[in-house]
Amino acid sequence: MKLMAAVMVTAFLIMSLCSTASASIGIGISPASITVSDAFKGGTYERTVTVFNTGDETGTFELTAEGECTGWISFYKEADTPITEVAIPGKDKAKVLVKFCIPPEIANANYTSTIYAQSAPVEREPTEGAVAHAVIRIPSEVLIQVTGTQILKGTVKSITTADTEIDYPLKIKVEFQNEGNVIAKPKIAVGITKNGELVDSFVHDETGIKPDSTDTITVLWNTTGRATGDYAANVTVSLDEELLSAKDLPFKVLPFGTLTRQGVLHSLTIEGEPMVNIVIKPVATFENTGEIDTMAKFKGELYREGNLLEVLESEEMFVEVGETGTLADYYKITESGSYTIKGRVFYAGKETGEKEVSFDVPDVETGTETNQSGSSNSTPGFESVSALIATALAVLFLFDHKIRRRRRWR
Repeated sequence: MKLMAAVMVTAFLIMSLCSTASASIGIGISPASITVSDAFKGGTYERTVTVFNTGDETGTFELTAEGECTGWISFYKEADTPITEVAIPGKDKAKVLVKFCIPPEIANANYTSTIYAQSAPVEREPTEGAVAHAVIRIPSEVLIQVTGTQILKGTVKSITTADTEIDYPLKIKVEFQNEGNVIAKPKIAVGITKNGELVDSFVHDETGIKPDSTDTITVLWNTTGRATGDYAANVTVSLDEELLSAKDLPFKVLPFGTLTRQGVLHSLTIEGEPMVNIVIKPVATFENTGEIDTMAKFKGELYREGNLLEVLESEEMFVEVGETGTLADYYKITESGSYTIKGRVFYAGKETGEKEVSFDVPDVETGTETNQSGSSNSTPGFESVSALIATALAVLFLFDHKIRRRRRWR
């Protein structure tokens, strides 16, 4: 019994020293379930899931699907960028677009599947030894209800426009909600009048809205060569020959320069780890607070130890009224030191106030990597485990020797 107790205690102590799943690893997924109702054969449907990293460190999480619909499901970072995993900083989250492509020959029925987000195993160098890592796996249940009936249905949420200047296009915005199970292309007919006289008319029916989605369709009217003054736009929206909404919108075509050009540089930040031989991405966040759309460009200066090192300049970006754009450039760091980026955004012959961001680039580490105790490239906890095993063997030997002596004296 004493021998058995010693073995159990020793095994427990050894296991307590072995590497297990780090307490910094944590994962969540939302929503817990997804339902695609009235899915049409051959249709494509989209949903968004959010993956949470509840740990303290940046983690990479794999995305998989299992069940009846496995071949129908794919994951995207953006609409056209497929992914199989996503990296998320600690205490942060990432949105993932999930596409469901329904086969055209499938039978009408309810189909189920499960989406999983799971922690990716950490790859280590051979010199680091074998280390156990737990894989955390979180599900989101999927139900797809396939029907053979095409449903073409939608609602117009709003129709709006605003005054513009000569040579700037008039923008008519139609917010449309697709309530059907196939892509909807609403027909938007526009008649432009001045002083009650029709001066132009056109139809826009090229923009498709995906099922279960709400989006804004922007229709443009060219004002080049038109007279300034008061106008009206008669807008009708129909779907499959059914009239959904109609509205008359008064607007003005103003002389050039009438509307206010105004913008604000809200922040200047960097993306990427500031280290030698690493590319960083300076990002300027610019909001168009004026009354007309504008082109904007970030220009900045990069200083190292107070000395001008590089001139930075982003691509020019079109920023609509009331919208915020991110203007970015790239720079590869080649040496350590203290850096500062100063810059502003230029737009419509104007410029914003200046912002700056500072960061330090550490020296490049050389020589053999060492752990906190100074030993080189050793397996974490190896010495402790080895010592414990040696101690346990010695204890077992003494117990065994004592038992043998008792048996001889019997």
